[in-house]
Amino acid sequence: MPGAKDLDPGDSIEQYLGNRVREARLALGREWTQAYLAAKVFSSGSRISEIERGEDPPDRDLAKKLEIVLRLPPGSLVDLVKILTDQNVRDYAKTYMRRQLEATAIHEFSIVVPGLLQTAGYARAVMEAGLAGDSAQIGSFVGRRLERQAVLDQADPPWMMIVLDEACLRRDMGGGQVMREQVEHLLAMSERPNVNIQVLPMKGAPVPGSVALLTLPKGERGAYTEGFSTGNYTEEPAEVMRFQRVYDLLQQGALGVRASLELMRAIAKEHHD
Repeated sequence: MPGAKDLDPGDSIEQYLGNRVREARLALGREWTQAYLAAKVFSSGSRISEIERGEDPPDRDLAKKLEIVLRLPPGSLVDLVKILTDQNVRDYAKTYMRRQLEATAIHEFSIVVPGLLQTAGYARAVMEAGLAGDSAQIGSFVGRRLERQAVLDQADPPWMMIVLDEACLRRDMGGGQVMREQVEHLLAMSERPNVNIQVLPMKGAPVPGSVALLTLPKGERGAYTEGFSTGNYTEEPAEVMRFQRVYDLLQQGALGVRASLELMRAIAKEHHD
């Protein structure tokens, strides 16, 4: 992990942004430690450290707060964040994926099986449908996705409350065998005390995308929304609460855990080779 003196502001936009934050903070005086700045923008010292090292840039809301507190020109940080958002089309989930591995609780509604619960066959089918990339590239992506699932096998895994659109269980993604194995995997994962899966029936009205809410170790919360080729992660309290309401309404319309298990068992039998 690079130290502050190792940062080269010419390496990337993330590092350039981090360098601007660090220089502005230090210019305000010795009392302006990372912890002191964090308190001013309602964040954490570790979060400021990540930003200054160029590892994890702020979202637009935090960038705006940093501009005000550090007395930087309006837009000087926000505009950089906008550039990153537009530039990293395939990296838009970067912050969310990092936060997901730290989360103590995950509440999610999804129109596809969430990555942490996917089998290799299903993951490959999803990526082939969405990325249209070559087989070698997709194989690498699948491998990395499966590696991330190790978070569920750690001593203190996150609490997971998942609401799945019924359509994603019935859709023939990768063939009957792939889907049967995927649904059976969901049933097996449901036996774990920390994993709860509910199915939103076809007659329900899902949102046109996925919504995930994370609870982090110190109580901070984040929300991630994703569509076909776009995504956004935010820790802005008002936005998190807005998506919490969306999730709550979807969960209210879902079948109970027991009824969901019965439906998944029936669907697994319906998938043929």
